[in-house]
Amino acid sequence: MREYIKTNIKIIKKHFKTRKKVISKINKLSINAEFREWNTDVLPKEDSIWTLPDLTRTERLKNFCRSIKKEIK
Repeated sequence: MREYIKTNIKIIKKHFKTRKKVISKINKLSINAEFREWNTDVLPKEDSIWTLPDLTRTERLKNFCRSIKKEIK
């Protein structure tokens, strides 16, 4: 999982560099502050990383609920 996160952060950094050239200073500061949370330097090296499944489709939600043995109404 960690390798996917590193790859995704590299792609986000590349997009951010090009994006910040065309946005206002206020938006740039806001995005910069938000991006600091996802920077690779901040990710813990030894802790496990948990991700949430995409539950936007009904089938996936039902499958997830079945796997944790809980029914959501």
